[in-house]
Amino acid sequence: MRLTLLCLLITAFAWVAPGQEFEVVSVKPSAPGSTGEHTSSDQGMLRANNLSLKSMIASAYGMRDYQVEGPAWLESARFDLAAKFPEELPKNREKYNAALNAMMQKMLVERFKLAVHRDRKNLAVYGLVVGKHGIKMKEVPDGDSHSRSRNNHYEGSGMTMAGFAGFLSRRVDLPVLDMTGLKGFYELTLDWVPEARPGADRKGDVVAVADSATGPTIFIALEEQLGLKLETRKAPVEMLVVDRAEKLPTEN
Repeated sequence: MRLTLLCLLITAFAWVAPGQEFEVVSVKPSAPGSTGEHTSSDQGMLRANNLSLKSMIASAYGMRDYQVEGPAWLESARFDLAAKFPEELPKNREKYNAALNAMMQKMLVERFKLAVHRDRKNLAVYGLVVGKHGIKMKEVPDGDSHSRSRNNHYEGSGMTMAGFAGFLSRRVDLPVLDMTGLKGFYELTLDWVPEARPGADRKGDVVAVADSATGPTIFIALEEQLGLKLETRKAPVEMLVVDRAEKLPTEN
């Protein structure tokens, strides 16, 4: 995918040809016991493994997982997706992403009978900002983006900060919004250890945590390994409310 499916449809809607849809699409439940998520694409195919229905909905509507409200099974229901893009898919980045939005929405409506509406809430969030010593990650040219996460390890290539913030939102206790001001694409590797969040201390608006016996928490790892940090903020957040969805897709 242009970005990971969880992060990819962030840009504003651009023009999309009427009736834009995948030429061929296969969506089926992931194998029992599947772990981690992997998504990739090029100008021909989109492939995603062990992706939650909630993540697919968020991606299709340019949202993050935390912006999607609905039943708990939206997160636990996991699927493998393979879709062939139409030959006329735009080369322009914004039009490409907008076309993916349209095709994903059409697939979700047809295969999962999805119905949604939008709302807005003022939420506590983490702002993803640059640390005081600057970034420690490599900027790369705009190109195909890929990401992989398993347990407490993350790798991303050609990732935007908005896309990375979406990943972090699923690993910490509050939504994460990109407030770095960084507009480029980056190679990212992050390793951390789990944190017992209920007892975490805070200093002002910055999360204060300590190293564990086996390595840094995600908050410390962000600054040590990438030169980024999370600060608590309040922000209005657009929400997508799921009114209806089927637990299993119609047959391929």
